[in-house]
Amino acid sequence: MNWIVANKEWLFSGGGLAVITFILAKVFSASKGDDKQPLQTTNNIDIKIDRGNEPAVNNIASKAEFVKANVKPVVKKTLDDFKNETRILFIDDDMRFKVSKILIRSGWVHTKLIKDCDTLDELDVINASILFIDVQGVGLSMGFNDEGLGLALAIKEKYPLKKVVIYSAETQGNRFHRALREADSFLAKNADPYEFQRLVEEFTIGGEC
Repeated sequence: MNWIVANKEWLFSGGGLAVITFILAKVFSASKGDDKQPLQTTNNIDIKIDRGNEPAVNNIASKAEFVKANVKPVVKKTLDDFKNETRILFIDDDMRFKVSKILIRSGWVHTKLIKDCDTLDELDVINASILFIDVQGVGLSMGFNDEGLGLALAIKEKYPLKKVVIYSAETQGNRFHRALREADSFLAKNADPYEFQRLVEEFTIGGEC
């Protein structure tokens, strides 16, 4: 206080007022800056995520933990899984065709044989993911002139994600029919049963490898 009295003339002079104003401005600026300190992370990086309801994560380690906690592990299916899930349909007017029974004994438990189908919307067709279609004697219920070839083409066009295999006991026939190009494979009817099973495995677990 004595110093202020002794130096009052200088304090209220132009130079003194300038110094006082400068000091007060610095003090005021510093006090305001304390309220707006930037958010610091451990790595000096400010990370903010805004994805709907996903919370903001402001730390790299925390973000890694958040991602790890919310990513579901991919479970690899086994051959047994596919055997229990895959539905296979044979359309063949010969109900003695043994390949369907061999597949069932091999563990492909959802394998079925029908003589023909009356509509593309019947449950057996809708539920099947793999269809084996004989060329002769099927497709007649729906009036296909090309029998099994016409039926196979119609199924593939309506359900492009289904696997369609055409098989035939005849060595002669229309080798240029569009169904043969659109189908996923073609087999001779007297091929070893293993050839049918190999295709089933290729269309299921083969796609997971």
